[in-house]
Amino acid sequence: MRAYLEYIAFRTVALSGRLPPRAGYRLARWVGWLIYRLMPNLRRDLTFNLRHVLGPAATEAQVQAVVRKQCAHVVKNLYDLFRVGRLTPEQIQKVTHVEGSQRLFEELARGRGVIVISAHLGNTDVVGQMPTVFGVPLTGMALRTKPERRFQFILSLRNSHGLNLVPVDRSPIVLFRALKRNEIIALPCDQDLTGNGRAVTFFGSETRLPDGPLRIAYRTGAPVLPVFAMRLPDDTFLLEFEPPLRLPDTGDREADLDAAMKMVVSLLERRIRAHPEQWLVTGRVWTEE
Repeated sequence: MRAYLEYIAFRTVALSGRLPPRAGYRLARWVGWLIYRLMPNLRRDLTFNLRHVLGPAATEAQVQAVVRKQCAHVVKNLYDLFRVGRLTPEQIQKVTHVEGSQRLFEELARGRGVIVISAHLGNTDVVGQMPTVFGVPLTGMALRTKPERRFQFILSLRNSHGLNLVPVDRSPIVLFRALKRNEIIALPCDQDLTGNGRAVTFFGSETRLPDGPLRIAYRTGAPVLPVFAMRLPDDTFLLEFEPPLRLPDTGDREADLDAAMKMVVSLLERRIRAHPEQWLVTGRVWTEE
């Protein structure tokens, strides 16, 4: 019964997606301030991660100022999730500024598909629709959450424009099949969701991050293309395609993976440092206290 009531409450909150953007984002800023005050577990986890990013020189006041902004961005992204199914492809294009998209089409022209790597930065629920707007199918993985009914509802919203997001506990064969069809697969690299990540030094501390995208790249020959989203001050979005990674290939697979992961970590650190208030991983990335 509790799970059902939580689902009904979530569906009720989802009605906020009917609000026009000016009202929706204004409400999101207010609710973001509220959850900063009323959700101490979320505040603690965001603070924990952010201290690694900002470093020991950052004061507690500086850290909390960024955490408050993160909370506002979390709620803004929820509003965008709730309205994305109502946006037309033309509206999605209108609010999304794209840089470097020619890199995507150049790599697709090679016929091996494209592995997009990214981070939980900015907004993904709107800009994530852009590949299908371009006419290119995209497959990604989603962390299964409970209750199942709510998870399926969120999945339906994110897949409303033709994306193919599947639960992370599904067989990875779906990713290989997408690449074989010369499509895009998109995988975040800033959080180890499966517990099988590779040991790395991330913002100066040891943790594990997923090396699955790199393993798939070595196995299939598909290019790895870093792509990042950012929310702009006017609540439109920027989608940036960076140059494809040139993965080392010495014949020693484990050594190559270590070197490639250092490239990925450096890329993530650069992007997250630039806009820490938009890095929205709500679970702890590091395990130490």
